[in-house]
Amino acid sequence: MNKTQADSATETPPNPQEERAADLCVLSELVEIQMSIAQATQQEALQAPQPGVDYGQRIATIARSVRLTLLLKGKLSQQAKEKRKAAAQREAAQEDWHALRVKLAMTSAVYAVSKDGDETDRRCAEMAEQLERPEVAELIEASRAEVVVAALCRRWGYPVQAERWLEMADAAMEDLGFLPDEDGEDDPPEDSPKPGPAAAGRRKPKPPDTG
Repeated sequence: MNKTQADSATETPPNPQEERAADLCVLSELVEIQMSIAQATQQEALQAPQPGVDYGQRIATIARSVRLTLLLKGKLSQQAKEKRKAAAQREAAQEDWHALRVKLAMTSAVYAVSKDGDETDRRCAEMAEQLERPEVAELIEASRAEVVVAALCRRWGYPVQAERWLEMADAAMEDLGFLPDEDGEDDPPEDSPKPGPAAAGRRKPKPPDTG
């Protein structure tokens, strides 16, 4: 293998977004070329027409080519917009799924330490208020579930058993239908209702087995 082949083999292939942007640039250049040919044809027809040349047909052919090129460019642009929108929706859904999992894990910790229903309700209300604070929301968004649950347990005086609370949260999320797909994807199922902060209050996780 020579140096050129080695360099080619080690180059990182362009991603689909880069390829689409390059295709749009090519199509834009093609439109400019076609318009230049149309202008040159028009000037020739007006200033020095050649015998036997059907300039009307030539302009019509160029115009049709431009239209088709613009249609293709518009289609590629629309596909790019749709892909960006879908990516943004997936990212937002993933953030909601992560936040809900953390909130359910902390609710599981509340159940574990509460002595009765009244204490559970009081602690859950306090927890809901604390979880809505901007600094806590930022911590949840920026950290892995295991890290943020452990940090919040230490901050609020709950047993630091992040793995246990998250397992209970996963069981509750399975009941709610918010678990990731079985094929390993992190995104919640597309046909599931979008989780939100109020979802945790509608269905409480099962209390831990203390027997």
